[in-house]
Parts: sequence; structure tokens; C-alpha cells
Amino acid sequence: MTTSTATPPAKTGSKKLLWVIVALLVILVGLACAAGAWYFLKGDASATTAQETEQAAPAPVPVFVELKPFTVNLNDGTGRILYVGITLKAEGEESAATLREQMPEVRNRILMVLTSQQGDQLTTPAGKQALASALIGAFEKPFNGETSSVAVSDALFTDFIVQ
Repeated sequence: MTTSTATPPAKTGSKKLLWVIVALLVILVGLACAAGAWYFLKGDASATTAQETEQAAPAPVPVFVELKPFTVNLNDGTGRILYVGITLKAEGEESAATLREQMPEVRNRILMVLTSQQGDQLTTPAGKQALASALIGAFEKPFNGETSSVAVSDALFTDFIVQ
């Protein structure tokens, strides 16, 4: 009786098959990652180009219209007066031209807003901001029955004295 100590033959074919399967899985995972990255980055690129086109449109250049200073009596019954210099920030040359053409009505609208103010309110920063907002609101109504109002985006104070 002879005993055989020989080892069974190795399955080299199954090891090669295992490596081929692992290689295919790595390739498939890599392709899936590349496809996912392309999908998500493509969506960001279209959003970026939309933002760039929005930013590319130039905003209208503001034009400043300086007004002669105003001296008005305040509506607080104390005889206080307000001396104020105002510069209006118009959105575009067309709005600035309309303001210059309609200067008597512009000054009248501003005078009506200024004379309705209380002296105590105007001495605070919040009161000055409220006055600037009221002055901007005075130009929402169109001039001479036109269909559109003048685009005034800000009222800037160049002089401001409450006495």
C-alpha cells in the first residue's frame, strides 16, 4: 500500500476568472462614478451659465440730479426750520432728463414732503432714513398724467440742518 502525498492540482482557471470579475467590477464602478460626476456637473454648468447671463446684463447707470437747497418750516408748531440739500439718484439718463424738465413739480413734491415732517423725528438717523424713503415715494406718481413714473432709487442729503 502506497500512500500518496501529492497535493491536488491547483485551480488556476478559477483564480484567473476571479481576477477578471474583479477587474470588470472596478471598471464598472469607475464608469458609474464618471457618469454620475458628468450628470451633476453638467447641471451646475447650466446653472452657472444662467447666472453669468444675468450678471452680464448691465444695470442702468445711475445719474445724479442735484437740487437747490430747501429751507422750510417744520410741522411741529415750534417754529423750527429745516435747511436741506438733496441730490436725487435717478436710474438712467431718461429719468434724469424727466426730472430736469419737470423741476418745478419736482421741487413742489419735495416741499410737500418736507413741510409735513416733525423736527424731533428728523434729528435721529431713523428719521432721516424715513424722510429719504418718503422723498423716493413722492416720485412714484407719474408727472403730467404720463403712464410711467420716474425711477428715483435714492434721495441723498448733502446738507441737513434742523434749527
